[in-house]
Amino acid sequence: MPDRTKTDIHRIVFLGPPGSGKGTQARLLSANHGLTHISTGVILRREINAGTPLGLEAKKYIENGGLTPDELVRALAEKAMTEINCRDFVLDGYPRTLRQAHWLQDFLDSRGISLTAALNLVIDDEDVVLRLSQRRIHRRTGENFHLSHKPPPEEELEYIISRPDDHPDAIRKRLKVYDQHTRPLVEYYRSQDLLLTVHALGSFREVRSQVCKLLQLSF
Repeated sequence: MPDRTKTDIHRIVFLGPPGSGKGTQARLLSANHGLTHISTGVILRREINAGTPLGLEAKKYIENGGLTPDELVRALAEKAMTEINCRDFVLDGYPRTLRQAHWLQDFLDSRGISLTAALNLVIDDEDVVLRLSQRRIHRRTGENFHLSHKPPPEEELEYIISRPDDHPDAIRKRLKVYDQHTRPLVEYYRSQDLLLTVHALGSFREVRSQVCKLLQLSF
């Protein structure tokens, strides 16, 4: 395993099926350790809500539980990394395919830099279905809520929605897509000695504790 104690720079990729908590843990790293959270999903939803041509193109893929075209996601991710000079970031939602992983490697190699870790959040499929089917989104702010663990405030209920891709049938379809296209990245990053495994079924705090320990960051 690479020695992560000799650098103050963190360039991290989050892996794991939908609903494993990648976004939550990435936001915690951003808030507590100064890493920029680059979520291609959040960026895409902003484009969709704004009704841009890019958003309209992506909407049909997201709502059907499929993958957004590689080239579109690549452009968004590379733009976001370039804007912060590729320093101290956590990628959430990219790469999702081996092709994208190779693009990311080429992009970083061209700048003489590399990833420092790939965190794989592990959770069973049925636990994903249960977790995501209770997820709700604030349609104005994009904040995530959960009916059991983080219920939305009553005064904001008129703005709380369930995303079409969080319905059980769509979730199971997304899991099949993940198994086919994204799960191979686990072995890809294992072969590069970058893979760190996180058990994602526990509470946000328990999972965060694992993440911080693996990255040798304060909790």
